[in-house]
This record gives sequence, structure tokens and C-alpha cells, in this order.
Amino acid sequence: MATLKQRGGEAPPRARGRRRTGGLLPGLGLAVGAAVAMGGAAPALKALGTTQLTAVQIIQARALVGAVLLMAVAAAVHRGHLRVRAGDVWLVLLYGAVSLALNQVVFTMSLARLPVGVALLVEYLSPLLVALWVRLVQRKHVSGLVWVGIALTLAGLSFTGEVWSGGGLDGPGLGLAFLAALTLAGRFLLAERGLRSYEPLVMSAWGATAGAATLTLVTLADPFPLDALGRGTELNGWTVPVWVLMVWVGVIGMAGGLALGAAAQRRLPPASASLMLSLEVVAGAGLAYMFLGEALSREQLAGSALMLTGIVLAQLAVLRRRPAPEGR
Repeated sequence: MATLKQRGGEAPPRARGRRRTGGLLPGLGLAVGAAVAMGGAAPALKALGTTQLTAVQIIQARALVGAVLLMAVAAAVHRGHLRVRAGDVWLVLLYGAVSLALNQVVFTMSLARLPVGVALLVEYLSPLLVALWVRLVQRKHVSGLVWVGIALTLAGLSFTGEVWSGGGLDGPGLGLAFLAALTLAGRFLLAERGLRSYEPLVMSAWGATAGAATLTLVTLADPFPLDALGRGTELNGWTVPVWVLMVWVGVIGMAGGLALGAAAQRRLPPASASLMLSLEVVAGAGLAYMFLGEALSREQLAGSALMLTGIVLAQLAVLRRRPAPEGR
């Protein structure tokens, strides 16, 4: 990564990277697409969990596939604008190594100690953490509808995840899940800063690459077993090769979800974007029903409806309060 040189007649990176105004509705559509893409990886991830691969190995392979695809597309689309300024290397490293790689690892570790619903509920405290940062640290106004939307979304998530069914709670597991919430909140705040200077695809590509490199270094002592890619595992009665599932989670869940999420955040405030992406839970549950036959209970359906209500209320506040014409 080297300093980005400006060419004659081109706008500087910061001008190119400013949040586009008047694009809130497209931003909401992109955020829904990102949530569906990330949730769409859930059936494949569950199938991969039945193989002999460790959680870190699955995340590593997913990150590598996503990074290669994102970097290839970014190089083709933004040729000449792919370099990152030396002063922003820290931002890319934090975005990739902490908010992407560490987030996935600690959340996966929390699942070993907590029920899935509890782990998701704690991780998706991230919209609340982002809103608190915006209000208390950045000292910006956060609409009352956003706070109500966050509360309803968390309440709906508790029903969707059936948090009451998990028995006793594990202290270290809760700590890991809360660390996942912190790193997920950091993803939106770091992306907000990076998107002032870089295109969403460029930011996503470098973030995914930094995350994949971090995971590869961590697993040097226990390298990925390449022979596992040729094995098969069951998915809803079908035997599917492991490499197909890896491509699925890497292309759709990682590359698609990350790029669409960054593009959405170009048009949405971070609190709004983080809340929209909690739809990943609803999307994942719906796709699990389609691919795995896992039907939602009445409580889970009610929770999904409550989450959608909260998200709609929060977005109404965003639509009523449009950003200033010059962006940030």
C-alpha cells in the first residue's frame, strides 16, 4: 500500500469518497441486500459446521475467498484508485483485523458457550453502541425514533433467538459475545471514516484482505487442510462438496455482504446502517427454512415482526432528517 497520487484533473480522494446525498432509499435497499447476503450464508455455514474443519479454519477460508474476489473486482472497477494513503494504513488494518477477523472469531467462540439466540442478542447490541458513540462522543443528535427502533429490534431479537431456552448463562461466553458487539460496532464507525476517502468497494477489498491475512498468520501453526475441500457434507438431504460451500459463504456472505454493506453506509448514518444489518438474523432464519426446513415458531415469527417494526421506525427518523448537502 502506498500513498495515493492525484492525477491531473481528478477530484481528490476525500471529494470522491463523501457520502452521497439524496440516496437514502437506495441505501436502505443496499442494506437489505447486505443483510440477505450475510444471512444467506447461514445454511452453508451450518453445513460446514458438521465437517471436521474448525471454526477458525472455516472463517479463514471464507475470508480468503471473499478477499480474492473483492480485490479482483475492485482492481477492475477502480483501476488507478486502489492504493491507500500511508496515513490510512492503520484504519484499514483495524477495519480488517479487528472489526472483521476478530469479530468473527470471538462470536464463533461465544457460540461454544452460549445459546445461539443469546449470542446474537448480545452481539446485536452493536446498533445501541454505535448510537451511544454518535450521541456521547461525536455529540450528534440521535432521533428518539432511532432509540425506540433499537429497543424494539432488541426485544424482537430476544424472541427470534428464544433467549429463554438456553438455561444458565456462561460468564466468559457473555464476555466474548460482548467483545463481538464492540468489534461489530467498530466496523461501522471505522467504515464511516474510511468511506470519506475511499470507494465502498476499495474499502471492502482492503478490509477483507487485511482480515484474511490476519487469520492466515494466526493459523500458521495449524494450516488449513486442503484435502478437506474435496470431501462432501450433507445439506438438507443433498451431499454437497465442501469447496462449493466455501465458495458460497465467501462470495455471498463475505464479499457480497461486505461490499453491499459498505455501499449502504455511504448513504446512511452509521446507527441506521448497523440497525438495518441486524436484518441478517431474520434473513438467516428465513433462508434456513427454505434450505434446511427449519420452521420458525410463533414466538420467532412475532419477534421477526417486532424487529422489522423497530427497523422501520428508525429508518423513518432517517428519512425525516436528511444529511446536509455537502456531506461530512
